[in-house]
Amino acid sequence: MNALAVDEIFAAPAPSERTGFPAGAERRRSPRIPLQWTLYLVSNGSRHPLRTITRDINKDGFYCLLDQPVRPGEQIDCDIVVPAHRTQDPDDVVYLRCRAQAVRVERIGAGSQFGVACRIDDYFVIRRVSPPQRPQEDPNILP
Repeated sequence: MNALAVDEIFAAPAPSERTGFPAGAERRRSPRIPLQWTLYLVSNGSRHPLRTITRDINKDGFYCLLDQPVRPGEQIDCDIVVPAHRTQDPDDVVYLRCRAQAVRVERIGAGSQFGVACRIDDYFVIRRVSPPQRPQEDPNILP
């Protein structure tokens, strides 16, 4: 490979005329982390919550795949299931109840899946309350 080809590979991309950022540059305020958490969402067009999994998430939003499209700008209500890691119990979770907005919707390949980038506008935490555990009776202890 000659020196010119190497320089072309590592050259900085030209700024986009529309945004002023280099083409392909990260514009998010906070980087997204690849986390696969269960997500239940209801959009304007759905009667029942859709279950999916986040692909990545940060404090401002998330990206997920859906089997049906939503419109950019559409308001979405969702519950993100977050493992609490307080115990070894897989049901030890908290829920982030979010009001979000679809900011980008893209068809994935030629299939029927859609990638949806959402901005979280508001949220609150719902802690799962487990039923009280009855202590195991010890047969060695007399009543």
